[in-house]
Amino acid sequence: MTEQRQRTKQIYRSSGAMLGLALGYCVMIWTGLTGMVASALFWGVGCVLGGMAAEQLFRWNNNQGR
Repeated sequence: MTEQRQRTKQIYRSSGAMLGLALGYCVMIWTGLTGMVASALFWGVGCVLGGMAAEQLFRWNNNQGR
């Protein structure tokens, strides 16, 4: 994998993690759960799932070009 492609993959993953964090926060507020444990759970899961989804999107976009 070229360095530029790897850098782009990292940008996708970071952006997805930030969007997942925001989505996790919104879901936490929507469910009415508060506190440190709920924050860690929702924000952590949101970041991980957002990063994973963005990485899959990156792979899908690269496979479309072939």
